Amino acid sequence: MPELHLFNPGHEMEILYSKSHYTPPYTVQKMSADLEMLPIWYAGAGTFTLVRNNRATQFIASLPKTFRNNLSSPMILSLMMKELYKRKKDGIKPNLPHLEAVCWGISPRSISVFHDLQQAGMEIDIPAWSEELLELTRRQISAEALKKLLEIFPIAPAPKIPQFFPDIEGIEGYLKEHNPPYVIKTPFSSSGRGLYWLNENALDARATSWLSGALKKQLSVGIEPALNKVFDFATEFYSDGAGEISYAGLSIFETQQGQFIGCMLGSQESLLKRLNEYISTEDYSFLVEQVRTVLKEIVGTKYKGYMGVDMMIYQTEDKNYAVHPFVELNLRYTIGMAAMRFSQQFVHPASQGMLRIVYYVYDAYKEHQRMAEASPIMISSGKIRSGYYSLCPVSKDTHYLAIIDVFESY
Repeated sequence: MPELHLFNPGHEMEILYSKSHYTPPYTVQKMSADLEMLPIWYAGAGTFTLVRNNRATQFIASLPKTFRNNLSSPMILSLMMKELYKRKKDGIKPNLPHLEAVCWGISPRSISVFHDLQQAGMEIDIPAWSEELLELTRRQISAEALKKLLEIFPIAPAPKIPQFFPDIEGIEGYLKEHNPPYVIKTPFSSSGRGLYWLNENALDARATSWLSGALKKQLSVGIEPALNKVFDFATEFYSDGAGEISYAGLSIFETQQGQFIGCMLGSQESLLKRLNEYISTEDYSFLVEQVRTVLKEIVGTKYKGYMGVDMMIYQTEDKNYAVHPFVELNLRYTIGMAAMRFSQQFVHPASQGMLRIVYYVYDAYKEHQRMAEASPIMISSGKIRSGYYSLCPVSKDTHYLAIIDVFESY
């Protein structure tokens, strides 16, 4: 069944408030608008991507011809609604196949968008919302998964399991029993948001203010020791919703103080070679299988779709390397998954690179032009060999860019 994709970043907050009429902050709305065409690159040929920008077809026409047959087709929401209601009024069946709705992340608000299309006459299968999805999106589920994983896959040293508290007193008690530094996390957030780094075993005015605001909005916060991270990676999976979890691939990404920076582009072989600097292929395969077992138990029959498990390599006090096997579960598509799909379809096998989401307060368009001129895209055998490219349209009112930098491997 052909899919209809919707890019809805920040869906975790939509889930937190669990209302179809929830209005995201301006920054999230702007990211959604600027990057709404990102699914055309990862959804695949034969699918559709729901967009609001009437210039979407112009952007497709501007792309290299060699790419177009591998892209998802944009479907402009306003034009589609107008056409659907016209056909419904005239008693004419829409000239579309039966579709399956696919969100970046399932939320009540994203589901309501598809319900509007269904109401207008589109034949579309829409994921059902349930309170189970709310619970599975909380960071508490990652703590539960880590606990289960360590029971079947004991490793030394074992990372501490995050603890969650409903008040500041609980956090203060934790600080007395554990050594700094710490990282404090809200139950709902994404891309490094909702994190607070604490280097002392006492709360100052700034930390107390942050905690008070977080507890007021989300009712609890989690805390765990901050590790000396040296390498971020994630394992991508697919759940069929009927109990089976399958491995989708490896992604390698960069963060700074938990804030997402970008994902590596390249073949799975090249990414695995990079990971092998810290973990052997055999150990990684065994780790994947143990995580898959835990995911089957926790989400196997409750969620259908892609998801990523963030992991890390960190340095211990004795300067050895260790693995944190389950930092966080992202119950949605991830930039890592998008980078993996993009690499498979559009990056030359002899090349690597980075896919980044960048934000400019001013002059995004000017900076985009500068980078495009400084590093023009080079195509070989129908795939990108090197250069800079924007994966979404850029105009003078753009603030968020999804960009790639590709270079030849040596």
